[in-house]
Order: sequence, then structure tokens, then C-alpha cells
Amino acid sequence: DIIPQYKPERIWLWSQWCGTIVKLSLRATVGNMLFCVGFIVLVQETQNGGTDFHNHPIQYFWTADGIVLPDKNLPCVQDLFLIRKIWGYQQTLTIFILTFFVNQAFGFWKGVYCECRNVQSNLDGYFLTLSTNVKRNDDGSFTEESAKLLEDVGQYSRLWHALFWASIAKRFRVLQTDLGLQRMASRGLLTQTQLEILQGLELSTSDQLKLAPLQWMLVRSIRAMDDGVVAGDTATKGMLLKGMNKLRGSYTKIPNKLAGRMPLAYTQFVQILVDTLVLMSPIALYAELGAYSVIAVGIITLFYTGLLNLAKIFLDPLNNENYCEEDANFMDLGVLIRESNDASTQWKRAGERLPFD
Repeated sequence: DIIPQYKPERIWLWSQWCGTIVKLSLRATVGNMLFCVGFIVLVQETQNGGTDFHNHPIQYFWTADGIVLPDKNLPCVQDLFLIRKIWGYQQTLTIFILTFFVNQAFGFWKGVYCECRNVQSNLDGYFLTLSTNVKRNDDGSFTEESAKLLEDVGQYSRLWHALFWASIAKRFRVLQTDLGLQRMASRGLLTQTQLEILQGLELSTSDQLKLAPLQWMLVRSIRAMDDGVVAGDTATKGMLLKGMNKLRGSYTKIPNKLAGRMPLAYTQFVQILVDTLVLMSPIALYAELGAYSVIAVGIITLFYTGLLNLAKIFLDPLNNENYCEEDANFMDLGVLIRESNDASTQWKRAGERLPFD
């Protein structure tokens, strides 16, 4: 699966741990709850004039009458109510902005995912056009020249797809190096001649390596037209050119989207907004909730930081920032590569025989 799949059952969802926002946000949640405990102890020490906390720590949180609540008549508690009011104003603003931010981040993630699938779809369409317009024998099978053409173009497409993802995904960057190219050659992804050509190209960056096999695909197809292996009419040639341009247009949208995913000022503002709200919560909630504020702070920290972490994952669909763990919800590009590798030969295999003369 390109992303971790889920089951809709409530019990199954509650039982998950790896790859969840709960796991990613747990450290911040526990840390803020401990800060809340420390703040409660500090206030109680101030109120009680230095009660022996080391001998009776539980009395700051629980007595025979139940959970300890602050004395609202004390001046320090009344001051904390003012902080609670300010915190409430910020909470309203944070809810609105954070919700919108997460929605925008998910829209970005969905856009990148759709473009990834569009690349596959356009590549698949190119193979459909090519495989249905090659020369066949009288029994409907591919001629030797046609089969060789489809094999060559399929191999070029597999090489292009690997180099394309290597140009935008950091964990595949090694494929663009000489060592990576040599490794692919040893696994049969490219021939020795192709390896020498790629290593000898004078390109400004290694990210441009992917352009070579893409041109090989089209040039090989057009030359096959000249040789009579592919229908040489204007309509077929136009379809192939149009298909290649659609493929180029779809794959260039992905790095363009990644480059403009979200302005720094916007992301920083949301981060500061959430952090200040979460860090103020132990102080703001104590006057009203007392020891209960520890639980409230845990819930608030988990949900607010969790939503922000979720947005950051959405904004890094290829995990180039290595922000989340390997089991989190970034796209598994290995799945896309395997699917495209299979698609590069599926039309040849499916059209090997025809049910008519």
C-alpha cells in the first residue's frame, strides 16, 4: 500500500500505536503535564507557606474531601483568572487558524498524491497508444520488431521512473550518483551502453538525468514509425506526442508543488500560536480546575500539538524532512515504482493475442 491502510472498526482504530499522531505527540503531552504538576506544587507552596511537600506530596492534589481546588479568594488565584481569560481569547484564534492550516495541508497532500497517480496514468496511456498501433502478424501476435520496441520503451520508462523519484525524494537520491547508476546496471535496470551515456552527459545537476530516458522513449517510438513498426499516420504520431507532453506536464507539477508547499511565515506563526496556547494552559487552567488541570492540559496538548503534527506530515508527503517515523503516513514511493514497473509491460502481455483476425 502506498500509505498505511485502516479498518473502520472502533476497537481496531483505538488499538493502533505505530504511525499514529498519539505516538508522535506523546512526548510533548507528557512533558506539559509534568510542567502542570510542577506549577501546581509551586502555587500550593506559595499558598501554604512552605508545607512539607516531600513528606506529604499527595496533599497538593488529593485530600479526604477529594481533588484539591484552589482558593478563589486568594490574590494569586484571582490573577490567574485574568490569565485564563486571555488564554480563552487565544484559544478561539488558535482553533480557527489551526483548523484552516490542517485543511490546507491536507489539500496539499491530496494534490501531490493525485499528481503521482496522474504520472502513472499518463505513462500508462502512452503505452496503450503505442501497443495498439504496432505492427502485428497475421495471427494477431506482435512481430519480432514490435515486441522489441515495446520491451525497449518499457525499459526506458522503468529507468525514467526511478530517476524521476530520485530527483525529488531524498531517500532515493543515491540512484543519481555513479554508484547508484552502477548498482542499477548490475540489477538489469539499464544496459552498460546506457550507463556510459548517462555518466557522460554534461548536465547542470544530476536531477536532469531523468530527461534522457524520457527522450529515448519518444525518439525510439518515432523511429519505429519511420521503420514501419508503428503506424506512421499523423494521428498516431500526434497521440504519442500529446501523451508524452501530458506526462511531462504531470510530473513537473510534483516538484513545483513541493517547492511552494507553504510559506515560512505562515508555518512559523501557526507553530508559535499553538506552542504559546499549550504552554500557557497549565497556568491558565489551574485557577478554575485545580489539580484537574493536569488532565485537561494533557488533553489540550495532545489534540492541539497532534493536529499541528498531522499538518506537518501532510506538508511532507515524501518524508524529505524526515519529520515523522518510518511507520507514519508518508507515501511509499517504492509502491509507485513497483506499480509502474509492472505497468510498463502489462499492455504488451495483455495484447499478445487477439480474438479476431
